[in-house]
Order: sequence, then structure tokens, then C-alpha cells
Amino acid sequence: MTKYDPKKIEAKWQKYWQENKTFVSSNDSKKDKKYVLVEFPYPSGVGLHMGHVRPYTAADVTARYYRLKGFEVMFPMGWDAFGLPAENYAIKTGKPPAQTTEENIANIKRQITEFGYSFDWDREINTTDPNYYKWTQWLFLQFYKAGLAFEDTGLINWCPKDKTGLANEEVINGECERCGAKVEKKELKQWYLKITEYAEKLLQGLDGLDKWPDAVKLQQQNWIGKSEGAEIEFSVIMSDSEGSRDSSLQASRSSEYRQDDIKIKVFTTRPDTIFGATYLVVAPEHPLLKELKIDNQKEVGDYIEKATDQEEQDRTREDKEKTGVELKGIKAVNPASGEEIPVWVADYVLGNYGTGAIMAVPAHDERDFEFATKFDLPIKPVVVPTKEPINGYGVGAMLLTSDGKFVLQRRDQNASKDPYKVAFFGGGVEGDETIENALLRELKEELSLDIEFSNFKYFHSYTLKKDQKNVFGQLFVANNIDAQKLDLNEGAKIEILTAEEVLNHPDTTNFVKEVVAKYQTRSAEVLTEPGLLFNSGEFDGMASEEALPKMAEKYGQPKTTYRLRDWVFSRQRYWGEPIPIIHCDKDGIVPVPENQLPVTLPEVENYEPTGTGQSPLAGIDEWVNTECSECGGPAKRETNTMPQWAGSSWYFLRYADSKNDKEFASKDSLKYWMPVDIYFGGMEHTTLHLLYSRFWNIFLHHDQGLVPVSEPYVERVPHGIVLASDGTKMSKSKGNVVNPDELTEKYGADVTRMYELFLGPHGQMVAWNEDGITGVSKFLARVWTWLTEKEFGQDDSKTLSELHRLIKDTDRDIASYAYNTAVSGFMKFYNEVKDLEMSKDSAVSFLSLLYPFAPHICEELYEILGGKGSVQDLSWPEYDADKVVQDIITIAVQVNGKVRDEIEVDASATEDEIKTQALASEKVQKFIAGEPKKIIYVPQKLINFVG
Repeated sequence: MTKYDPKKIEAKWQKYWQENKTFVSSNDSKKDKKYVLVEFPYPSGVGLHMGHVRPYTAADVTARYYRLKGFEVMFPMGWDAFGLPAENYAIKTGKPPAQTTEENIANIKRQITEFGYSFDWDREINTTDPNYYKWTQWLFLQFYKAGLAFEDTGLINWCPKDKTGLANEEVINGECERCGAKVEKKELKQWYLKITEYAEKLLQGLDGLDKWPDAVKLQQQNWIGKSEGAEIEFSVIMSDSEGSRDSSLQASRSSEYRQDDIKIKVFTTRPDTIFGATYLVVAPEHPLLKELKIDNQKEVGDYIEKATDQEEQDRTREDKEKTGVELKGIKAVNPASGEEIPVWVADYVLGNYGTGAIMAVPAHDERDFEFATKFDLPIKPVVVPTKEPINGYGVGAMLLTSDGKFVLQRRDQNASKDPYKVAFFGGGVEGDETIENALLRELKEELSLDIEFSNFKYFHSYTLKKDQKNVFGQLFVANNIDAQKLDLNEGAKIEILTAEEVLNHPDTTNFVKEVVAKYQTRSAEVLTEPGLLFNSGEFDGMASEEALPKMAEKYGQPKTTYRLRDWVFSRQRYWGEPIPIIHCDKDGIVPVPENQLPVTLPEVENYEPTGTGQSPLAGIDEWVNTECSECGGPAKRETNTMPQWAGSSWYFLRYADSKNDKEFASKDSLKYWMPVDIYFGGMEHTTLHLLYSRFWNIFLHHDQGLVPVSEPYVERVPHGIVLASDGTKMSKSKGNVVNPDELTEKYGADVTRMYELFLGPHGQMVAWNEDGITGVSKFLARVWTWLTEKEFGQDDSKTLSELHRLIKDTDRDIASYAYNTAVSGFMKFYNEVKDLEMSKDSAVSFLSLLYPFAPHICEELYEILGGKGSVQDLSWPEYDADKVVQDIITIAVQVNGKVRDEIEVDASATEDEIKTQALASEKVQKFIAGEPKKIIYVPQKLINFVG
């Protein structure tokens, strides 16, 4: 028999599949459908790399598997060819983007074909094809007619390298998602889509996506950033230059500056803490800063300039030191307490979140506490962390001398039941007294100390364990105590200690040590949880949850806000879909009539970005100048183009009916194919493509009735990235890619496919390493020799047992995307049965199982064994439990000592086989980041991944 020749075999069967349209799917099938989708590529460089091959191969295995299972499978492919990647590549090569895009598509399609992927090429789409983007433009007009597409001038993210605006989702850690340049802010007139109108629907839709990874859903939830609370207005009082109050203000000021006319509106999720608001903070971008007459205007202006030059991510970092400037001459009135409180500008408040202003409650917000502590602002607690009556609640004092030493009490254990030795002063609230009165009473009883509560500053909300019950309390601090004048009660004495002495004193309680250490670093714990209100007027003694809606109504308006911002939907570049809008001096913004679509992209000599805020299209007079469809007068076309995400926001719908020239897709075809059953793609698109395409689909379903389902994707299957040999992500921009052409030329497509899947669990990051590829190559060569030289007869009983075990395991592994475990199973099966008797039917069953992974060699071997047509025409073998006589054992799978899953394995399974199957478990993958540092295996009982 001839030697295994991958190159010859693979070309033969690729031609067969193409000529016989083996993988073409029908819209008129009576079968149950399975829509398998993988993200289509940007044809922006010299071709595919192994990072692309991973999801494509996994998706192809799944598509072939479900065809064998009897489903009508749509597995389409196309090209996401507009946008920055393609245009930047064209600029780099000096060729027009239309030319480079066509060349790149041809090259990538060749590579895809050589891998033998079972795509339905009859459904091929290209986002740069006017027959496709005609419908992208048509869909944009539906958004416009529904009031969801609008033009506005505002600050946007600007990439100085790509010379274009960016959506918030395209900015990662202050840098351009595409090129890595530091993003700037620029004021431009832009087109937007009101994705914010769909924030709630986008959130609610996630609840039903049970087959999406929790990490993907959480990213979208966090990006949408829903917050429920209230908007509350604080009246503004301004003083004259001498600092005196004047509610009418100077006559020279216009009436717009009267106290009743200027208000600062804040958004808060905790209106129940309003009595504890001791200052306001406005963002540096807040428009009111331009209206107020501030005494220290220059200082404030300098701070604003410096603050707005920072990126949002830098301003909101948890470890960033708080900065700010008080607005001198400006006060706000707390509508609950009536107190006048200072107003500050600080960069930890963002202008694009909520109202751009906050009420600061430092006793119950960590950022506010840090700010208040730094600038010595009042801290007023209004919540205690208990639902029990305040009677018995703990209250304490931390007293400091003028030179910063701590005044503590040392009790004789024989004279007191108090188990503490060296401790703070204080005790419990009694009867109906307030926390303030309780503190003053305790200090007078213990120290004969008469002091006003206003001399104390709030420091710490604490929790102790005492007699197995939670004991909560508030701790306050007072400075400049004259310890010589204190008169301590009998049975105790005063200790005056430095912080170092407190921390090293053998009789100091752990609680005191902990609090003093925190006081030294100003890192006290802040009570952010709900509890029982005090210092809150008529709401004293009421639970936070009960008071919150009542206080929201009394002092403001209930409000829900979202972090999500409207989608900047225009780019100042050439290579994109023209926005189908014209501008008329008489009629304003006018949509292009639908019968004039598509508005095609003109050919240009100079397509490089201008950097002026206008796209290169603005300089093409013969294209820009047109006629208004409303009045017939002169008008100009919109010259900004759509972002690269436009075409990909609906491409999954077009696949269902890709040749339709009457509508973007017929309702019948969409009804049959939608939703997408399985969608393979990368985690990097969670808050870009996935969010955007869900938005488009929800709009087309709920508002337009054009799509039969609200959510487009039933299951999302993310893949771990493929690291290059240098340990970084494989990327064309970094020049560290592995060219699959070299591998397919040397080893063949089947070997390359199987090895890519064998590298590790599909959802985990893997490092590319060619060391093991020869093992897969030898395996397929041995299978070839085995089945071409085998004399077939009756099945040995062990052969049947191993075969049905393989059927069961492979079925499970493909359905759960544990492709690496399946590859391992094929190798084990071969080793177990290669020398045993086998029937030809069993050999064909084995080929059917191996076929999704290595389709070319399986097709050839099936033909050699006398098969007619294609393996794809066969059915997936049925598993017979009675034929499996091997013992199955259950292995507990632990991560850092905690059981996360259980797996069933053969009693004869090796440690490596158990490790591979355990790591493939989705339940286990959630708790493992990277390669485990240590593996503990207890034979036939458990395996524990540590680190």
C-alpha cells in the first residue's frame, strides 16, 4: 500500500468537497438546524496565524460532528474587511485598500481551504461589497428613523496615530485598542447610536444566556454599569469677596447667580446616607465651573487643566493619591440637614458618569473617606452595621496628646470582668441616648473628662467577636488631650504610649494594635454596607433598605444610571461604509432615500487620514456635492464613514440569506436559522462586537419586528489565546506569528489541526510549541499504515469495548469542547487495539469519530476500505453501554484543595490522561489561571491542582 502523503490526499479531498458542495446548507431542510458560527477575520495582513487556526479548527470539528449527528448545519464564512486594520495595512504597503483587501482575502481563503474547513462558501459575504453594505446603510437608516442615530458635537476619544475618533469600548487602559497609541480628547461633530436606550434590555437579556461563560456576562454587566439611586439637588451659596454670605449676592451679579437659581445635582446610590454628606465634589469637566464666581479661580483653573489631561483609567485607579481643590467662596446646602458644606473639584469624579457631581459621605464611602482624611474634612457617620436597636451598641474614643501619643487605659483583670488589659475608652449606648451622648457619658464616668462632641473626629467602624456574638461600634479620635488632668476611676490607670510602644506592648489588645496601625496609615475601615440609621433626623432607627426609597423621594428623584455611553458611530477615515446622510442648508439632515442605496465609496488617489477631523472623502467635491432629496437644492454628503464594527454587528443575520437583493434577509430564512446555536470567538470582543451585535439584534427584534429572536447567540465559546514563543500574544502587529503555511507544507493540514487542538483545553491560554507536533504526525502515519495493511475479520471483545468507550468519550468531549481530551482518546484507542482483531465496520466507525479532527486522511481511508462518497454522508456511531466492560471510576477534581468537579475515567487511565480530562472541565477552568504550579494525584481517588 502507498505511503501516507498528506499533500496529495488533502488536495484531492478539498477538490471533492468543493465540486460536490458537500457542506452547502439548505434553507428548505426539514431537519433540525444547528447554526455554528466563528468570528469572521479581518483580511488586514499577510494571512492567518495559529491564533486564528485554533477557533476555526474547533468550530469545524463541531460543525462536522453535528452533520454526522443528523442536523442541517450552517457553517458560514466571510470577510470583515472595512475599518482601520485593512486601511492601515494598505497605507503600509502603498496600495489602495480595495486592492490589498482583495489580495488578502484571496490569500486567507487559500489558507482556509488548505486546512479543509467545512465552510459553506455559497453563503460567503464581504462587508466591503456594495451589495452587502447597501443593507448596512439601510439598517443605519432604520436607527435614524427610530431616533436612535443622531449627530452631535462633543469630546470624543481621539487616536493621534490612526487619526480618528474611537468609541469608549475601543479604548483599553487609555490606549487605542488597535494601535496602542495614547488616546487624547478632541471635540468633534460625530454620529452616535443610542445604545444607552437599550442598556436595560442588554442587561436583562444576559439573564437568559445560560450557555454563556460567567466571565463574558460579567464583563458586559460591568461595562453597562447599572446603578440605582437618586438625583438630589444641593443649593449653592456664594459669598462676596470679603467672605460674607449674601443670598441675593452683589447687585453687580446677574440674577442667575441667586441662591435659589444655582443648584448642583448629584447622583447617589445611597440617598439613605444624605445626612452624612459633609462636602460635595464636582468633576473637572462639570459645566457649572464655568459659571460660578470662585474666589481662587486661577488655582481651580490650573487644577482643571491638569486633571482633564489625564485618562479616566488613571483618575479612577484605586491606588491613586486623591487630589482636589476647594472652591473658595462657594458653599452648598445639604437639603436634609440644612448644613452648609464645602464644594471641591477633584479628579476622582468623572464628568461622564451620573451628573458629574457627588455628595461625599466619607464615613460610608472609601474614596470619600480617603479624600476627607487627606484634606481634614468632616466625617459624620449615619449608619451602624446592625439591624438591632442601637441600645447596647459600642462606642469608643481614641485620645491623643498634643505630641501625638496615645492615651489608653490599663485595667486590672481582678477588679473588672473586662477581659482587656490595655484598651481604648468607651462603652455601650444605654436606653434612648444617642451615640454622641453615650461617648461623652462614658468619658466623664471613666476619666472625669468634660469635652464637646465637636472636638471628636470620626475614624473607624469596627466589628469585634465577643462571646460568639458580633459586637459593632464606632470609634472617634480627639487630639491635644492633656493627660495630666485626667482622673481615672479606681481599678484602672492611664497608659501614654507612642504608636511603636502600642504595637509592641505585650498587654495591648490585638484590636487596639490593629486600629493604631490603621490610624498611622489613615487606612481605616469604612462601613459601606447598609444597617441602621442614626444622626438622620426623623429617620433615626430605621433600616437603610427601608429608608432609602423614602429619602430618595423626600430629598430628590429616584434615578437609574448606566456607565454605558452612546456609541460614537463615525470615523474620520476613508475605508468604511459611507453614512447615508446628506446635509442641506434648507432641510438640515436628510436621509438618503432607500431606493438610492447603496451610497458607494468612491475611488480616490489619496486615502490617508487627514488628522483635521475630516475624512479624506471631504476633499472629493464631485462625490460630496449632491442634490437634496427633500427640496432638490444643493446639498453635501456626510463624509465621515462608519466604524469597522458596523458590518459585523449584523453579519450573522445576512448569512441566513446572503444573496437576497430585496431585503437584508427574509423572515422565513431568519426564522429557520436564528438564533446562532454555537458562536466561537475571542474574549477581546466581549464589550465590542458581542455588545454591539446584541444591541442591533435587540433593536431589530423588539422595535422593528424584523428578527424572530431577541438574543442572537445561544452559546458563546471563547478560546484561550495562543502565545508566541516569546510569551506574548501572537499578533501580526507584533511580528511574532507562526505562519500555518509552513506547518501545512511540512506536516499537512490534518496533523496541524489535531496538534493545535491537542495543545490544551480550548478555553485556556496555551503557548505555541512545535516540539510535540511530530508525535501527532507519527500517530496519523501509524493509523494510515494500520488500516491500509490490516486484515479485517471479526471484532475482538476488547476491540468492541474500546470502540464503544471511544464513541462515548468522543461524543462527550466534542459536545463539551474538550478537543484535547478527544485527541488523547484516539491515541489511547489505537495503542489498545492495533494488534487485536477488528471488523471493517468497526474501522469505519473509528474513522467517523476521527473524521471531524482529521477529515482528509479519514476520507481517503474510507475510500480505500470500500466506502462510497464521503464520510460526511455517514451517521455518528451509536454507543452501546453493554459492550463496555471496563471498570469506570470517579475521580474528584480539586483546585487548591476544594472539590470543583468529578470526572469519570477508565480504571486503567494514566495520571496524564486524568490530568488532561480534568483540566478540560469547564467547572475546573473557572478556578485555574494558567498552568498549575503543582499537581497532587491520589491514584483512583482525586487530583488536586495547586496554584
